[in-house]
Amino acid sequence: MLESMLTASPRNRNRRRPGEVRDAVGHALASAGGPLSVKEIHAAVETRLGASVAKSSVRSYLNLNTGPTKQFRRVRRGVYQLG
Repeated sequence: MLESMLTASPRNRNRRRPGEVRDAVGHALASAGGPLSVKEIHAAVETRLGASVAKSSVRSYLNLNTGPTKQFRRVRRGVYQLG
């Protein structure tokens, strides 16, 4: 039984730890010291995590955490910086 749990389906093996993408997005913007495009943020996240990451995961995190009192600020369409 334990063996079957450890050899989970490929779908579960590709799952990330909670907060892993969040931390990588924050690190990318903090390291840049200025605004980055979503494309640049996505590339930095993949480099930091050493694996492919869905672009939608990065975009979704940015969209949910952008605003006057949130972590990120939208500079213009597709370009973000730390809030």
